[in-house]
Amino acid sequence: YLYLVGQTMMTMVSLETRSLLLRPFAPSDVEPMLAMSQEDCARKWLPSQVYRDETHAASAVDWLIRQFDLQMTPKTNAFVFGVEDKATARLIGHVGLSPLFDGVEVGFGIATSEQGKGYAAEAVSRACAWGFERFSLSAILGVTDAENVASQRVLRRCGFRRKEEKMMRFQGVERSVIIFELTEKNAQQTGCTERRDRAAVDNRTSLARRR
Repeated sequence: YLYLVGQTMMTMVSLETRSLLLRPFAPSDVEPMLAMSQEDCARKWLPSQVYRDETHAASAVDWLIRQFDLQMTPKTNAFVFGVEDKATARLIGHVGLSPLFDGVEVGFGIATSEQGKGYAAEAVSRACAWGFERFSLSAILGVTDAENVASQRVLRRCGFRRKEEKMMRFQGVERSVIIFELTEKNAQQTGCTERRDRAAVDNRTSLARRR
């Protein structure tokens, strides 16, 4: 579907899973994004994504909207989806693909109240499947703090394999991280990704249903 960003019409895409709608951010997401960024879990693991106030959050959301340019690739731009619970139409997190080194990484975060329900793996799996399909990526990386066992578990569920542990600047701080890697073959072998024919969505219908 088309979305007006400033004076430019941009093509957007949304994706569905059994429980979730993954869709580009909108200005109306500022308030829930600010609230999620203030949670203890976000402060601990995603400190660079903690927003000071609504103005700060609005600036970040606007940047994410402008980055979602399907004429580019995740090696140059960040393609970050808002994660919406289909049952409640409530924004509960984010997932996306963005540049890392010479490749692409997946990043994600789910509201504390919605953790432990499998939503993170569901969102990561679908976003990565879309990345392989849309951009013909050879691999997708996942980077976590060495102590973030929960995020590491999500990546492993989606077929990621541990590649290396190293010190690097991560979330604005020099720290020990573990780098995981996913190939399309590994993703298919885990059974975590949905079949393409089942995952295909009429995005305009999905959007209209929520307006």
